[in-house]
Amino acid sequence: MRAILISEFGDPSGIRVREIDAPAAPESNEVRLDVGGIGVGFFDGLLIRGDYQIRPDLPFVPGSSLAGVVESVGEGVTHLKPGDLVAAFALHGGMAEQVVVPASSCAPMPPGIEPVKAANFFISWATSLYGLREIGQVTEGETVLVLGASGSTGTTAIECAKALGARVIACASSEDKRRHCLDHGADKVVDYTVEGWRDEIKAATDKRGVDVVYDPVGGETSEAALRLMAPGGRFLVVGFVAGIARMPMNLPLLKRCSIHGVNWGGTVMADPSVVPPVIRTLAEWTLSGRIDPTPTSIHPLEEAGKAFEALFGRASTGSVVVQP
Repeated sequence: MRAILISEFGDPSGIRVREIDAPAAPESNEVRLDVGGIGVGFFDGLLIRGDYQIRPDLPFVPGSSLAGVVESVGEGVTHLKPGDLVAAFALHGGMAEQVVVPASSCAPMPPGIEPVKAANFFISWATSLYGLREIGQVTEGETVLVLGASGSTGTTAIECAKALGARVIACASSEDKRRHCLDHGADKVVDYTVEGWRDEIKAATDKRGVDVVYDPVGGETSEAALRLMAPGGRFLVVGFVAGIARMPMNLPLLKRCSIHGVNWGGTVMADPSVVPPVIRTLAEWTLSGRIDPTPTSIHPLEEAGKAFEALFGRASTGSVVVQP
């Protein structure tokens, strides 16, 4: 079968399609999927580069968030059957025509959801919903500031925050990216690369500040955003694409706010029971039109390297999916 096979760690833009053996029949409590779409995320790129804290044994097939149709099931699998569409998570293995995963890592999708729409459910969409709803406790009428808002993580945060009834201020670095944020529901967009961007947000909140910051960016921007918090605000640490932030720890005290880490993957490994309500909500919101998980771009397996190049070069907007 066709797959992306990583034989040595390196630049993900250089990955190529290889012919490898199809996975063996599923064993007990496993399922074999015909893959319909794989989300392209920073996590996967870091694994390919060897920059993540966990290094898979070489060679390996990347791809962690995926959707596909159940081709066969192993002994003991009762909640899935051949022909079912599922969203699924695998530490790696998704960027192939078929993959075998634990049945427990698969969430059945209701009719009406296409595989490419569910491909990013287990990473960017789940991180955004879990972070904003369960950790950030976002309520209707609150103001959410999303940093790096035009990327996959930021775009999903905009849509989830809007579905929760919040007002969203989206930060993005170019006119095209800010237009993308508006198209996905942001109430206001700000260029956070120019001097005085915080003053614009202060004015937009009548100097009160924002209730929640959703930060997948890190770096120097994090402290600036923390200074925009309203009393009782929640700062959600989601990622560090611009580097790890160094926060003056007097700020949470002075601002009377809190800082929370959003580690969806770690949470799932510690407590898998958090998964069903999050994935179920995403499916319900999709069918009702409250969110639109249609990827901004879909690439064939042969263009997976180009997809990662655009992602790490911060040239892509919205969700990106590879479709074998």
